[in-house]
Amino acid sequence: MRRRCAYVLLVASTLFVPALPAGAEPRAPLAAGGCWMVLPKGEKPERGNAAEVLCLRRDGYGRVRESSFYGDVAGCGRVTYRTSNGPTLVEIDFSACTNGAPNHSLLCASGSGRNPVPCLQRVPGDDEPVEMELYPLEGPGS
Repeated sequence: MRRRCAYVLLVASTLFVPALPAGAEPRAPLAAGGCWMVLPKGEKPERGNAAEVLCLRRDGYGRVRESSFYGDVAGCGRVTYRTSNGPTLVEIDFSACTNGAPNHSLLCASGSGRNPVPCLQRVPGDDEPVEMELYPLEGPGS
């Protein structure tokens, strides 16, 4: 009797696992949280070369930790991100900052598990997106 119950449970679990919602898929690299250096494509992945450092939480929110492009935005730069069966959209909001830094977004490959994570940066008013890459920030101070 136990064998039959175990067999039925095994068969039932294989039938229902593929029907799990998309949210049950393994998390994309960005959704795992942590801090990421944003660099122009091809730039040497060193913290001193980073245009921005974004620290993301697992809940879809984060903050701009530092920015060599936009100056002192560490206390006012907010980040939201979401993945919906495709790329991850990262939105950087500087509206609470007083230095005129522009809001912008990154459209990043998700689920690839690759480092660097390829992204396209869009700044309102710019005609062309800029190719960027995200590298995980590791080591002291991350």
